[in-house]
Amino acid sequence: MTRRSYNQYCGLSRTLDLVGERWTLLIVRELMSGAKRYSDLASALDGIGTSVLAARMRQLDQDGLVTRARLPPPAAAQVYELSSAGRELAAAMVPLALWGLAHRLDEPRHPHETYRAEWALVFLAATLDPAALTGLRLVIQFHIDGSSAHLTLDDGTAAVTPGAAGRADATVTTDLRTLAELVTRPIDRAALADRVRLTGPPEVLATVLDLLPATVLPA
Repeated sequence: MTRRSYNQYCGLSRTLDLVGERWTLLIVRELMSGAKRYSDLASALDGIGTSVLAARMRQLDQDGLVTRARLPPPAAAQVYELSSAGRELAAAMVPLALWGLAHRLDEPRHPHETYRAEWALVFLAATLDPAALTGLRLVIQFHIDGSSAHLTLDDGTAAVTPGAAGRADATVTTDLRTLAELVTRPIDRAALADRVRLTGPPEVLATVLDLLPATVLPA
């Protein structure tokens, strides 16, 4: 597949030459939550088409943005993960994703739109201050618009895993538009009471809320 170029000597245009093709940044988003098999990527990126996905993965590999690894037995499967340069690209995508949360969710989800909870959580996790996570070891389960993923805080790090956790210290149930508002703008406390449901020990819930923006639920 021939790569198109803007033919401009500019950092932005050269970046778009590299990752501006359809689906490329969404593949990077998928890998932000950890290594994935080819079949995992195909399942998450509904509609991409096998030939396009294969071409994008080959190009990302050649460009040094992803690497290949092999899971140990019993899985023994080949997976793709972000390289150091790929992780830098993912970090650069965070402000763009947050801009989309702030400005492009004014309409409700359409019936044909797919959704996975980890898509929002990987960008939320990237905004957390590692210093604020020091000493914390918590698993927070999120249920967002009928999809589940969990956030694992481990002494300064934050990782997102698709699906339900085997054990969670707290659970947050909400919808994407509410989560977007929590992350991108102040919200009146009373307005959140019927839009976010929290379960878990009070002290854990307080910690979870402290990690979010200044808006918190009433006790």
